[in-house]
Amino acid sequence: MIIIFIRALVLFFVLFLSMRLMGKRQIGEMEPFELVITLVISELACIPMSDRSIPITFGVVAILTMFLVHQLVLLLSKNSKMQSVINGKPVMVLTKNGVDVQALKKLNMQVADILQAMRVSQVFSLEEVTYGIMETNGQLTIVANKQMQNKQQTLPVCYVLDGQWQTDQLKEGRFTKQQLQQILKQKKAKVADVVVLAIDENNRLTFQTTHKPIVFENLGDVV
Repeated sequence: MIIIFIRALVLFFVLFLSMRLMGKRQIGEMEPFELVITLVISELACIPMSDRSIPITFGVVAILTMFLVHQLVLLLSKNSKMQSVINGKPVMVLTKNGVDVQALKKLNMQVADILQAMRVSQVFSLEEVTYGIMETNGQLTIVANKQMQNKQQTLPVCYVLDGQWQTDQLKEGRFTKQQLQQILKQKKAKVADVVVLAIDENNRLTFQTTHKPIVFENLGDVV
């Protein structure tokens, strides 16, 4: 038990020192390669910490190796071409025309993921956004719509996302499926083509299809 205690302390201080030298970024701010290295280092520390048959020097050398790899990648990232290869590039996912469906497909993301990232930034309606950029660390940067800054917004309820009915919202929402189908009929749109159909508490409609840009209308103008 004493040996395991000493091994754990040694590996802890080696791991602590390595992470301090790597920087103070939070998990959500890490680039992909930094997250991978962090996960690998944690695994490398756990194995020799509990397995006495593995020399502790193996764990120390492995952790220091990952630290050197991190420093090497940072050095390579100073080159603009290598940086785009290692970290990728920021992607515009929200424009004045609404959600960029093709950009989301390249990122393997859905509209629901973008809406969640918006809510984290205290933005609840697509009408409040002029541009949205998905950064390489997975965070969404939002350029706000200045025209909406002084207008009170309520949380829109999404009834259709990515061409699919949101059954939970249909059960709890204020509108029936038949009423929403009437909106689709007037818009001459099929459910499969709808990127987003949402209505807020003020009956403000947010509507976009794969073939047409996003529109914001008072529901009274639609039905």
